[in-house]
Amino acid sequence: MKANPGGAVSPENVMGRDHLIDRLWATLKHQSLVLVAERRMGKTCIIKKMEAQPPNGITIQVRDVGGVSTPIEFVERVAEDVEKHLKLFQKTATKTKELWAALGGTQILGVKLPTTAAPHWKALLERILGDLAQHSDRQVILCWDELPWMLQKIARSEGETVVMDLLDTLRGLRQTHANLRMIYTGSIGLHHVVTALREEGYVNSPVNDMRTVEVPPLDDGHAEALAKALIQGEGLTSGTLDKTAAIIARRVDAIPFYIHHVVAAMADRGQAATPEIAETIVAEALANAQDWDLEHFRSRLSSYYGERAEVVRALLDQLAETEPLILDELHERLKINLSRLGTNAQRMVEGDREALRTLLKLMQRDHYLHQDQDGGYRFRFSLIRRWWRLDQGLA
Repeated sequence: MKANPGGAVSPENVMGRDHLIDRLWATLKHQSLVLVAERRMGKTCIIKKMEAQPPNGITIQVRDVGGVSTPIEFVERVAEDVEKHLKLFQKTATKTKELWAALGGTQILGVKLPTTAAPHWKALLERILGDLAQHSDRQVILCWDELPWMLQKIARSEGETVVMDLLDTLRGLRQTHANLRMIYTGSIGLHHVVTALREEGYVNSPVNDMRTVEVPPLDDGHAEALAKALIQGEGLTSGTLDKTAAIIARRVDAIPFYIHHVVAAMADRGQAATPEIAETIVAEALANAQDWDLEHFRSRLSSYYGERAEVVRALLDQLAETEPLILDELHERLKINLSRLGTNAQRMVEGDREALRTLLKLMQRDHYLHQDQDGGYRFRFSLIRRWWRLDQGLA
């Protein structure tokens, strides 16, 4: 098993996720899923493993829709997947093909519809998934990776109303067809998309029939087992294998992506795998954030939070210096440093603390923060806090 930072991991090499996958299959018997996690946590590896190893009586189709910009493009991708599925069972999407032909398409698989068909995307989507549900004698799960990113692109190209229609249509199809399930996942939180829609007057709850499940880091045992397997797979000598693996797992919060990175760096050096080398590699990566793309955690704040991003940065600065801090302590610290903030941020901080509380809850959903049982807020990942402190000049 070789270190493969950022690359596609084969299903048989996805470690420590069997219990979570069992939970997901159990949930899918009853309802659809929204799979959430911080980026690099391994969401795509999990759904690819599920696609490769489904239980009997279930078909799952995974599709990355991050490159889709319009509803009709989405329909074309769905049509291709449905056609492939039905062909396996010598069945055909008859109602879909009738409408497809009427709109100027000669066949489904691999052929785009003419631009004149674009306004009919909703009817096509309903026909396609209706045919799928009618002709499939098993439960079918359609998993769309990077769906929130697709929705944001559609909102920019077609407008928010179209996104509302698409989400409502998908929800309606889930409600109509008992053997149809959907999985939404992506590196951008779906809640940001829905929040933007609500600002435009959207009142529906497009995923209240779906269960939201977070993909956590690996537990300590599996994180250490992964590190050991990679060290051995790279042929690195180590007289302290267990200790080295434990240090790697602890320093990167048991996140598989970074475990792969550390061991790959060890292999590049061609040295023995020791705790000291592991510590050095992590420290160097934090000092050179480009290696692990840690700057992403700062650069995405504007797109996530808009005019509130300045307050978010100030909150993270305070927690990088001292944690945990409860809501009142954070509020007071921001007011003490009010002169460092812009006018809009000052206005928010000077108000009552409810706006701040709402923002902190949103930062939890975006995996920046965790709140302990005593109400104290801290960074969700110690690795990111360590990098933030270094970037601030506090380390």
